[in-house]
Amino acid sequence: MEFLKQFMIFSGLNDEEFKQIEQIAVKRTYQPRMFVFMEGEEREAVFFIKSGLVKTFKIDEDGNEQVISILQNGDMFPHVGFFDRSPYPATAEAVQETELIVIRIADFNELLMKFPEMTIKVMQIMGKKILDLQERIQGFISKDVQHRLTHVLMKLAAEYGIPQEKGVYISLPITNQDFANMVGTSRETINRTLNELKKKNLLTADRSGIFIHDTDWLNGCN
Repeated sequence: MEFLKQFMIFSGLNDEEFKQIEQIAVKRTYQPRMFVFMEGEEREAVFFIKSGLVKTFKIDEDGNEQVISILQNGDMFPHVGFFDRSPYPATAEAVQETELIVIRIADFNELLMKFPEMTIKVMQIMGKKILDLQERIQGFISKDVQHRLTHVLMKLAAEYGIPQEKGVYISLPITNQDFANMVGTSRETINRTLNELKKKNLLTADRSGIFIHDTDWLNGCN
């Protein structure tokens, strides 16, 4: 459980305090396409990703999947509902084999009461997620698909990008359908848009991730 010390909300705790967290945390492994939880289910736990990849999404009235976030090792979720009894606001699904550290919500809330500094850090995390969502919505207003896609790529590069000598590599195995669900369009449209960007030598992609060749282009799309 030493892994948990890298999370901001646990920073500042001494060894004795951290032992209390170790006593209530358990490990769970999820295979690809296994649900961690589903939208509307009673909220039972907070999850910390040790390894793997998780996506959270909602299903709209037409039955289409709308991806909210792609999460990897070092992320915690969900980001809402720490201070009430609301259900899970979205569905979480493992994209690849994923190992999670799980803390029951009742135990987590006791930690927040016992360590007020943790509560402040949780509120900071929630505030950042709200700002990220506002930026995403703003980026989608009156914008074409290519602009919306580059906005998503820019956020992924900022959060998960690995700087290279010439560009940045986003090491996330995201499918074109996932991109379509993030952007709010069809897979066919995403296919055409990505092919246009590839022809301009702005990026290349494979099953393991995406390499952005021109970061100036990406940053200029903000």
